[in-house]
Amino acid sequence: MADLSDNEKENLQQTLAQSGFRPLNKTERRNIWLHDYQQQDIALQSWARVVEQQGLEIDVMLQMQGLLVFGTMVNTRAYAQFYVDMHERMYRQESPETADFLHEYYAALVPPDDQPEIGPEGLPIMFRYAHLRDVTIMSAGHKIKVPYWRGKLNEVDAFVVGASAGE
Repeated sequence: MADLSDNEKENLQQTLAQSGFRPLNKTERRNIWLHDYQQQDIALQSWARVVEQQGLEIDVMLQMQGLLVFGTMVNTRAYAQFYVDMHERMYRQESPETADFLHEYYAALVPPDDQPEIGPEGLPIMFRYAHLRDVTIMSAGHKIKVPYWRGKLNEVDAFVVGASAGE
């Protein structure tokens, strides 16, 4: 808002007031964090933290709503880079604006290198997604292989570190 004139700031504040929008205060952000924290498997959250912060890659099996998802857990940067590279090859020549948009989208997913351990709630940062490479998804005798997969950590029912789909 520093770049706005006084008149523009006033108009923006009026618009926000009329819309009912207001930023969450620290107590509200903390309550949301506590609610989200209760939904997490802390052991899985710890593995996600190690993968994300140290760049470790871990073979894992996740059980989610009856599906078995096997793969190598990788950090968000590796996941995003795969899709940036793929979309560059697909769109750069014929649709550079699409390639630019997709590059920005995937780049925005990657947490900053200097991300603090403690978030604005005064509590530890939680990781919300797992990213897997060389993935096999199994369900009722069906098997699907995909190069990369992204899933919500709070929807994992069970997990095994070191598991592989086998052949």
